[in-house]
Amino acid sequence: MFKKWKWLVAILLVAATMLVIRLEDQGVLETPVRKLVTTSADLTYLSELGQSWLNKDDATILVSSDVGQTELLTFANAEVFKEGFLLQYDMGLPVYAGKNGLVVFTGHTKYTGKTMTISYDDGTTVSYGMLDSLAQLPYTTVQANDLIGMKETGQLYISIEKDKAQYNLEQIVQWLETAESNEN
Repeated sequence: MFKKWKWLVAILLVAATMLVIRLEDQGVLETPVRKLVTTSADLTYLSELGQSWLNKDDATILVSSDVGQTELLTFANAEVFKEGFLLQYDMGLPVYAGKNGLVVFTGHTKYTGKTMTISYDDGTTVSYGMLDSLAQLPYTTVQANDLIGMKETGQLYISIEKDKAQYNLEQIVQWLETAESNEN
């Protein structure tokens, strides 16, 4: 019975916050509620409060799956482009970090559109371009198998560099095949 009350209180809190924000938008309230609630300290406090109410720790389910760069090996065609290759995919796929590393660039470039570059701990620097969405922010660390972006059907740009040398297609395929196994 107590858990039902927790959910009800959480729902009421969210509804009240939405109502106050709507009143602020309509000019009924002069207090800038969004500024009061959207500082990082407030958000952290609200998150911790919500988790304590809902006992999220008790509901945690560990899930394991074999994900990684191996899905990138399903490309239908490859062609040389700039310092890397355009890989053609007939279906959409998630793009995962191949190893542990640091996101050194996330943004839009003239030739490769939405692009993410990761400097992996093994010394390789990999650029993934022509992504449809990005899932990581710049200067954040990633672990092997963290989602970094999504690619719909079409071309994905990939470029790998190590020791100031660009990988050819055969080396890229080999790196994709071994990236996950090196972390496990």
